[in-house]
Amino acid sequence: MRFALLACLMSALLAGNASATTVDLSGEQPYPQLYQPAEPGGTAMEGRHVVLLGADLVEISVALGAANRILARPADIDLPGIEDTPHKVREWAGVEGVLAMRPQLVIGSTVINQRLLDGLAGLGIRTDLIDRTLPATEKVSRLAALLGLEERGEKLIAAMEADYKAMEPVSVEGRPLRIVHASKMGAGTSFTAGGAETAVHNLILRVGAVNAAAEVGRDRYRPVTPEGMVLMAPDVILISEVELPAFGDLDGIWDAYPGVALTPAGRNRNLIIMRELHVRADAASSGIATRALSRALHKMFP
Repeated sequence: MRFALLACLMSALLAGNASATTVDLSGEQPYPQLYQPAEPGGTAMEGRHVVLLGADLVEISVALGAANRILARPADIDLPGIEDTPHKVREWAGVEGVLAMRPQLVIGSTVINQRLLDGLAGLGIRTDLIDRTLPATEKVSRLAALLGLEERGEKLIAAMEADYKAMEPVSVEGRPLRIVHASKMGAGTSFTAGGAETAVHNLILRVGAVNAAAEVGRDRYRPVTPEGMVLMAPDVILISEVELPAFGDLDGIWDAYPGVALTPAGRNRNLIIMRELHVRADAASSGIATRALSRALHKMFP
């Protein structure tokens, strides 16, 4: 184990020819602008009747032009078009609280929501679960059907897939790039890395790179030790714009977290900043995020 760690350390110190680069993608379009966030007409349901329990579902609804259907959504979502949503729901919302909003349809995005959905279904409320780990195009298709917006859903999926196809993978020294999404969410004084079964995992795979956290056996968001960071040996660190201040801004991540500076990413200070939902939602913006990240990687590794 010690030999393997030393080998990875030496590889980390020697690999990488890119110049120091920080690419800020936080100004990218939040979602495909096919429709206004709240377009009227031709739908099976009118008015604000839908409670969405996941940020990915909210993003898709807005991209479908259905922001004016949303009765309640999670708080802390930075997305144009949802400023007028009447209610906010917390992750562990109770049946009574949601029932008081008088929804016609409640849609969850994780098994955490299942108990709430079962409780509401038992009281006659229509519910569904669109798991956040599903491919983005499938989530769009299913939510569009629930909202009676199948045709818009098909156009949105076509736009996303066109962006996927425009991506060209980048390699360094004949191998795929290694990327780590660093997050402060639930990490205390250290940070976590997004492994398998996360939205960012799908994003990294779509640009033809390796999710270094998943490759060393991690799933979801797990705390990272200095030794673990060296083993992952990322070429690029990915950070959400909203978490950048928590890392101590641009210099903080390289100086304050042991192990990061020993990776190829740290050695060359290769950092990409993206919109929060572009790395965490894997939803309507997944095509835009894929195209933007691919472009940034080509800039870092010409």
